[in-house]
Amino acid sequence: RYKTIAKETAGILKGEYGHTPVPVNAALQARVLEGGAPVTCRPADLLKPELAELEADVRRQAQEKGITLAGNAIDDVLTVALFPQIGLKFLENRNNPAAFEPLPQAEAAQPVAKAEKPAASGIYTVEVEGKAFVVKVSDGGDISQLTAAVPAASSAPVQAAAPAGAGTPVTAPLAGNIWKVIATEGQTVAEGDVLLILEAMKMETEIRAAQAGTVRGIAVKSGDAVSVGDTLMTLA
Repeated sequence: RYKTIAKETAGILKGEYGHTPVPVNAALQARVLEGGAPVTCRPADLLKPELAELEADVRRQAQEKGITLAGNAIDDVLTVALFPQIGLKFLENRNNPAAFEPLPQAEAAQPVAKAEKPAASGIYTVEVEGKAFVVKVSDGGDISQLTAAVPAASSAPVQAAAPAGAGTPVTAPLAGNIWKVIATEGQTVAEGDVLLILEAMKMETEIRAAQAGTVRGIAVKSGDAVSVGDTLMTLA
């Protein structure tokens, strides 16, 4: 339990969101503080003024990418501040309908064709004491044929065994967007090292190495959307 602590949870333990209704777990707090002191003042008083710097950065990127900002530019600045990756993509494609899903169109109701009842073949497969038999029943209900059913050959393809030494895949524990890839190709990591940061529902989750190894085949980059179980990289 608490092997991985989300960034936001660590912030609560550090006091970055203000005082909690009840005291926090002292051991967990000491773990995230790492020798530091918790925040005891009003957390917002510790924030540096960033709006002017962010507005200048948004205007610079808009000029470089040919983005037309809204008449009240502060609206676009706040959009990027709240959604740094998606917000900028939105501004870049705001006037490009092809970049978004089309509006749903009302479809004319189509009459549902009445399914025809298939004609009874009179041939059935029944199972008696674990054995399957094919029987043919006449219109009068008499059984005119009884033969043992021949099992059909399986058509499922045989899964190839994973090649030896291919490494252990690091998969996404939840769906979201890749916030930052920290590990690099060929880097040697220890168990517990942070490999990348995944953002989901405005929360950042650190993806750590479950074992020591060498990073191989990084399959994602910052801004990519991933689903549960997707392979992010491999540890060899």
